[in-house]
Amino acid sequence: MLYKSLWLLSLAFLACIAAVSIGCGSSSNNTTACTGGPYNVVGPWQITVNTSSGMVKGYGAIDSAGLALFFDNTQPGSAGDTLQMPTLTGACSFSGNVTDYPEPGGPSSGMVLTDAVQGNVTSTTAISGTLTGSPTGTVSLTSFSPLTGSVTAVSGAKTGLVQGAFNGQLVLLSLTFTPSGTSNNMNFTTTNLAGCEANGTFTEQGTSNVFDVSITLMPTCPITGTFAGIGFESSSDYFNLNGGNADTYLYADILDTANTFVMEIY
Repeated sequence: MLYKSLWLLSLAFLACIAAVSIGCGSSSNNTTACTGGPYNVVGPWQITVNTSSGMVKGYGAIDSAGLALFFDNTQPGSAGDTLQMPTLTGACSFSGNVTDYPEPGGPSSGMVLTDAVQGNVTSTTAISGTLTGSPTGTVSLTSFSPLTGSVTAVSGAKTGLVQGAFNGQLVLLSLTFTPSGTSNNMNFTTTNLAGCEANGTFTEQGTSNVFDVSITLMPTCPITGTFAGIGFESSSDYFNLNGGNADTYLYADILDTANTFVMEIY
């Protein structure tokens, strides 16, 4: 987990020491005065967290409901933490909790940490906030274009790997993708029935390169059930699973309090 974890372990044990309640980006009544907006913030974003312990960057997206999820790919170590910001709808001010979900199976697995944050959306490409816990810090977000060219529906064979492990087991999926319906929607299913079986969907929100992701993991997997999150397409191999080769990569950040995880598909 991040250095391990400069996301919020660097904000350290405020969750325990300060008895900050564990939550999923819940809002508060404190806001930062501002004018302007609302701005359209739906799309892929990069996040930078600065505290006295150091700086960490991550990649992710904001969807049309304001769900904002980001993953770290810091190496060496077991990258794959997820950071959730408060709901970001494009209103010029926001406040609430920022929540860190450690990589499954890592040294801090199961330790969900939170801290309070408030800030401003200043444009369609820039968001900034102040962490008000201890240690203090800042959060900044910048929109970016992770994909070379246009978003397209992926077709054919792919491999999916979840960062981390559940019950000591990796989740490695042999997948077949099929375009579905209009836009760039996709269905996927596993082809290696001797391993972990799964199926799911990537449903694009408009033309934003943000996808609603649903995945069902079957009883052959170390965890089972249907999970949901958001994702995006990229031209970058953030976890270096494919040797950095040119390809269309899909990323899914699955949000579940007990089983939050990040998957790269290549």
